[in-house]
Amino acid sequence: MKILDVGCGGGLLTEPGGSLFITTINKTQLSYALGIVFAEQIAGIVPKGTHTWEKFVSPEKLESILESNGLSVQSMAGMLYNPFSGYWHWSENTSLNYAAHAVKSGVQDHPVPDEFVFKGETEELRGQDSTNAGAQEELKK
Repeated sequence: MKILDVGCGGGLLTEPGGSLFITTINKTQLSYALGIVFAEQIAGIVPKGTHTWEKFVSPEKLESILESNGLSVQSMAGMLYNPFSGYWHWSENTSLNYAAHAVKSGVQDHPVPDEFVFKGETEELRGQDSTNAGAQEELKK
């Protein structure tokens, strides 16, 4: 098995030297406004109560947590979702959603397949919906 998706929440079981990929929401006022106020309360993109702003994690805090648990962050990239087109885009802006790739400390030059390297904004992942099902289908390809 190359990838194990244990679902939402950042939990992943890996063998020594394995990669950990986490996608989450940054803890910013913008993420509160768009993720909770707009997506839940105004547009109804996700059910009310889906997000708890106090549980959002900044990239700096995530890196600190990972490093304190023996992992080294290899890369971090912002992710932007367009609910009208259904597409996710990579971005340098991590103020809303972002992805992180980490490996166990001491394994910095761990090779990562090209399809998992965070690339520029022109790279798109088609979201079948806003759940993990779409991401899981993309990973199976």
